[in-house]
Amino acid sequence: MKLLFEHVQIAEDRSWKGLYRNLQAIPFEWHFHPEYELTLTLGSQGQRYVGDHIGAYGDDDLVLLGPNLPHTWHSSNAKPPSVSQGGLRAADAVLQVKGRRKGHQAFVFWFTADWINSVCQTMPELAGLEKALRLARRGVQFDGKTARKVAAFAPQFDRGTSADQLLLLIEVLRTLLDANDLTPLASDRFDAALPDHDDASRLGKVLDLLHGSYFEPISSAWIAQNAGMSERTLRRFFQRHMGSNIQDYLMGLRLGRAASLLLSSDMPIYRVAEEAGFQNLSHFNRQFRRHRGIAPSVFRKKRFEGFADVA
Repeated sequence: MKLLFEHVQIAEDRSWKGLYRNLQAIPFEWHFHPEYELTLTLGSQGQRYVGDHIGAYGDDDLVLLGPNLPHTWHSSNAKPPSVSQGGLRAADAVLQVKGRRKGHQAFVFWFTADWINSVCQTMPELAGLEKALRLARRGVQFDGKTARKVAAFAPQFDRGTSADQLLLLIEVLRTLLDANDLTPLASDRFDAALPDHDDASRLGKVLDLLHGSYFEPISSAWIAQNAGMSERTLRRFFQRHMGSNIQDYLMGLRLGRAASLLLSSDMPIYRVAEEAGFQNLSHFNRQFRRHRGIAPSVFRKKRFEGFADVA
């Protein structure tokens, strides 16, 4: 699993670039770019990875990402990360939903830091966006009401002239000003500074091992051995680049997988625990309640009451 660099080309006659995806499943594609990104996800559920954040997402998910912040969405019906092959969005052609049917949809707005900073400086009416932009260095999720307001602009996403498109973006940014809740995603200690080429390759190998084996009883010593470094070096290396320790990240992967299974299947809870890599049910129940603030059985019962309440 490589940390991929995405080259976002914004045309000279445009202030932003958009992307619309309508897929059968959203694959795991861990990537970054120097532009801000506002992503609205509709008709999908799964896991959201932003920096050291691993959390569930559901319908009407609206997130603003700051420059160089590693991220991906991964729908619950997609192949495991270790199975994903090729470059960024290499599988889109195969996964594309045909005809007018709606699948897992993502509306993506990209704009540069220079552009949005100049907007806030020259348009005092939009200066209130600065709080969201500051939080965006960690990734920030907007409340469901705001997401649904932005979703109302979806039919206009790829229509009109460049001037029409600019007005659309301004309308979307204006909508963000009314957000009631802004939820930071990555931890405050996460550093979005880019690793050099060698460190990025080593980090990719470590993440491959974690994502490919988290459902097994693996240890830091095993990961260090397979990554070709000492356990002490591994701990320091992972903390420096991911902002968390390996065990916390591993727990996030397991709990994320468990949440996805609870929401998308009727699998018995003891089987969910096994599939997510927990060795016994009591340990799973204890960790799930500790990190999610709710018992797995209650989490499952609430799935039809609104995904945002349990994510």
